[in-house]
Amino acid sequence: MKVKNIKSFIEFYQNLGTTTSMTNTVRGNSTNLLYQDLAANELEKVPILKKYNKNQSKQKKLEVLKSSLEDINCDLKDIATNLVFSDGNIDSEIMLIGEAPGAEEDRQGKPFVGEAGKLLDKMLSFIDLKREKNFYVTNILYWRPPGNRTPNNKEISQCLESTVEHIKIIKPKLLILVGGIAAKTLLKSQEGITKLRETSHYYYSDNNETKIYTKAIFHPAYLLRNPIEKKRMWDDLLEIDNIISKNNIRR
Repeated sequence: MKVKNIKSFIEFYQNLGTTTSMTNTVRGNSTNLLYQDLAANELEKVPILKKYNKNQSKQKKLEVLKSSLEDINCDLKDIATNLVFSDGNIDSEIMLIGEAPGAEEDRQGKPFVGEAGKLLDKMLSFIDLKREKNFYVTNILYWRPPGNRTPNNKEISQCLESTVEHIKIIKPKLLILVGGIAAKTLLKSQEGITKLRETSHYYYSDNNETKIYTKAIFHPAYLLRNPIEKKRMWDDLLEIDNIISKNNIRR
């Protein structure tokens, strides 16, 4: 691990409640046991989204997209309290995409506001990223699966087209995929999150005309269950920071 600032590294662990920062043990990723493999050809077609005028503002396009979700045939809509669309700065060049809302997100109608979300915000603050200022966040699914269970292929496919459109509207220069479901779905890979986070990727938008830097990271809920893995999260934060700096991505 290349750590430029040992003091920041130690502070990172102390603030996140991890006292054991070094270990030689290689741990398997339980995320692979929770997340099912998603082959691209298994994803089902979804209803056509409402059209918006390309000359409309980004805010108006997002309003049209959100309105389109009311017409999506997804069983989760009937049992969720709220549609959880997004949060953060819509003009940011950095976009985070997670898996699905949890109980607190369902209650508030905003993504990543529960304990996992608080951890995510705290981790990103170490590289000067704050959602109200310089990143935008959403999920693959817009409704909470009952009991916070793993989304199934049908649910993912029902929301995938809107997620693709969401990315086209925001036009980020960096995508951060939070957890296995988001990473495997948008990277069209059957690799687990442990493998996918080991390198940077590209996401291709606008019929492959736009290439977006993409980094997969552990879901903060997984880190809460496995705090020792936060040492690898530190590596990921340094890589994200490096991508932002080297490519002049606005922070």
